[in-house]
Amino acid sequence: MAITQRADRIPLRRIFHGSRGAFLGALLLAELAAAMQGIAYTTVLPVIANDLDGYALFGATLAAGTVSAVLMLGFSAPLLARVRPGTVLLAATVLYVVGAAACTFAPTMSVVLTGSLVRGIAAGLMGGFGMGAIGGLYDETERPRVMGLFALVWLLPSLVGPALNGVITEFAGWRWAIGWPAIAVVIARVFMGTAVRAIPWQRREEPVRPVAGLVVTVCLALGAWGSASSGPWAVTAFAVGVAGAGAAIVVFLLRGRDAARVLITFAVLCAAFFGAYELLALAVIEGFSFTVVWASAVLMAGLIAWSLAGLRPRPDARPDRVIVGMVLAVVATIALAVTVTAASGLVAIMLSVAAAGLAGWGMGLAYPLLSTEPFALSGSATTAGALVAFAETAGTAWAALLGGGLYSALHTAGWMPRPALALVYGMFAVIGAAGIVLAVRRRRRIPAPA
Repeated sequence: MAITQRADRIPLRRIFHGSRGAFLGALLLAELAAAMQGIAYTTVLPVIANDLDGYALFGATLAAGTVSAVLMLGFSAPLLARVRPGTVLLAATVLYVVGAAACTFAPTMSVVLTGSLVRGIAAGLMGGFGMGAIGGLYDETERPRVMGLFALVWLLPSLVGPALNGVITEFAGWRWAIGWPAIAVVIARVFMGTAVRAIPWQRREEPVRPVAGLVVTVCLALGAWGSASSGPWAVTAFAVGVAGAGAAIVVFLLRGRDAARVLITFAVLCAAFFGAYELLALAVIEGFSFTVVWASAVLMAGLIAWSLAGLRPRPDARPDRVIVGMVLAVVATIALAVTVTAASGLVAIMLSVAAAGLAGWGMGLAYPLLSTEPFALSGSATTAGALVAFAETAGTAWAALLGGGLYSALHTAGWMPRPALALVYGMFAVIGAAGIVLAVRRRRRIPAPA
C-alpha cells in the first residue's frame, strides 16, 4: 500500500528535487519578475500617460492586459493539448518580449495599449501552461504545497515593488522601471526551457469551443466601456456586461465536468476576495482621508497573512480548510463594510489592517486547496490547468469590473465614498457567502493520510 505524506509536512527539498524542482524554481523566479513588472506598470502608468499625452487611453490600457489574458485562456486548453510544452513556452516568451518591448520603447500611448494587449495574451498562454505543468509534475499531496509558494513569491514585490519603481522612475525614467523586470523574466524563462522536458505530456485532441470565452471577453469589454461612460446606454452596457460575463464564465467552467463545481467555487472565491481587496486602498485614501503609505500598510497585512497561511496547506483537515478560509474572508468583508460606515481616524486604519489580515489568512487557507482540487477530478493536467487559470483570471476581472464600475456609478450619482464603499463591500460579502454554499456542496477528493 502506497504511503503519502500530509501536504503541510512535505519538505521543500522534496518539492525542489531533480529536474521538476529546477523547473519549479525557474517558474517561481519568472513569477517574481513578472510580479515586479506588473506592479511597476500599475505604479508608473499615470506617469506614462502624462509623458505621452495619453490620458484618453488610460482606462483602456489599464484593463487591456486582463481582458486579452481572459481571451487567450479561452483557447488555452486545446492549444496545450496539441502543442509540446517547449513550443508553448517559446511562443509565450516571444509574445511577452514583443509586448514588453512595445511598452518600454513606446512613442505614443496607443503603442503602450497595443503592447499591453500582447503581454496579456502571453500571460494567458503562460498561466494555463504553468498551472498544467504543476498538475503534471506534482501529485495530490504536493500540489497545495507548491501553490502556497506562489503567494510567498508575491510578498516581496508587494513590499518593495512600489518604492523601488518610484525611485527608478524618479532617477532613470519610467522606461527603465518597466523594462528591467522583463530582462529577469526572460532569464527565468531560459532556465525553465532547460528543464521543460520534465513535464509529462502526450498529444490529445481537445475540442476547440471558443464561444463562451469570446462572450466573456466581449462582455468584460462592454462593461468596462459602460462603467467609464455616462447616460442610460452606458448603464445598460455595464449591467449587460457584468451579467453576461458572469454567466459566460460559469458556462465556460462547466467544461470541467466532475471538477466544474470546484472550478466555479474557486472563481467565486477569487471574485469575492480580490473584488473587496482591490478597494482597500480606495477606502483608506478616499474613505478615511489617509495617505498612500497607510493604504500600503493595509494591503501588506493581507498579503503577509495570505503568504503565512498558504505555506502549510491541509487538504485532509477537519473542519474543511476551504470552508473555514471562505468564512474568514466573508467575515473580514463584513467587518470592512462596518468599518467604512462607523469608524474613523486611526481606529478605522487599525480595523482595516485587522480585516485585511483576516481576509488574507482565509485566502491562504482556501486558495492552495481550491486551485489544486480540479487536478484530482480531471483526466488531464493540461486541461485542468487551463481551466484553473481561467477561473482565477476571469473571476478577478469580473469582480474588478463589478466593484469598480458600481463604485464609479454611485460616485457619479452623488454618493459619498463611505456609503458607496459599504454597499460594494456588502455586495462582495454576499458573493462570498454564495461561495461558501458552493464550497460545502462541491465534490472533492482527499489524499490518503500518512
